Amino acid sequence: MTTDRLSAVGLLLGALALGACGSSDEGRRAPDGDQAKVSLATAAAGELQVELLTDTRLETGLTAVYVKLTTSAGELVRDATVALQPMMTMMGGISHSAPVLAEPARAAEGLYPWAVVFQMASGAMGSWSAKVTVTRPGATAAEASFEALTVADSGRAKVFSFTAPGAVMATKVVASLNFTAPPRVGLNPVIVTLHTMQDALTFAPIEDAELALDPQMPSMGHGSPGSVDPTHSSLGRYEGKLSFSMADPWETTLTISRGGATLGAPKFETTF
Repeated sequence: MTTDRLSAVGLLLGALALGACGSSDEGRRAPDGDQAKVSLATAAAGELQVELLTDTRLETGLTAVYVKLTTSAGELVRDATVALQPMMTMMGGISHSAPVLAEPARAAEGLYPWAVVFQMASGAMGSWSAKVTVTRPGATAAEASFEALTVADSGRAKVFSFTAPGAVMATKVVASLNFTAPPRVGLNPVIVTLHTMQDALTFAPIEDAELALDPQMPSMGHGSPGSVDPTHSSLGRYEGKLSFSMADPWETTLTISRGGATLGAPKFETTF
């Protein structure tokens, strides 16, 4: 997980917005105020040009995604309502979306921002795409599609299932553990996200979980004291601090409980 992306995700979460066949410009830097974004692709939505951007790259875990709208004259569009829907198409034709942490809002500084929790990487298992729906005041909604988006595996997202008491079907949970700055020795601010998969397109935030962080160093056989267990802030986002007593590979168990029952305990590896 890159330094730029870590800090940008932390800043983005303070001002989220919710809700594409395009020419690919992946990897091209696009200026935006004082901070450059990476342009992933462009596509048309009616008479508007739609550009999809991120901070460094798309990867599993909490990732910033931006939409930039311009007219045929090159003017920024700031008055639209914009919706973003990421979609993974897996081998065999099964498709599903991803959790999106956001609230409807107008563009800030010419960009419409989201935070997406990509739960799996693109590759042999399947490919990611995205649909952007744009509605301007008094106009009909228009769509732009973006195909074959590359999502790298950061190790920051885990998917597990649990069966609630009395339930017949298991429920899938998407969990992510994200640093707001590059990990280091000491206390590291972290953001945990939790969502249940309601159906292929719908992910509901878990807002009443109890979380416990347990960092362990397998190579040395010890843990690290002093972590601050994350507590819920909004939109299925939990904020806490993770303690590392020395530099080396760490394995952190995130125990997730609800109403006194453990839902799961995914493990996340961190090296710095």
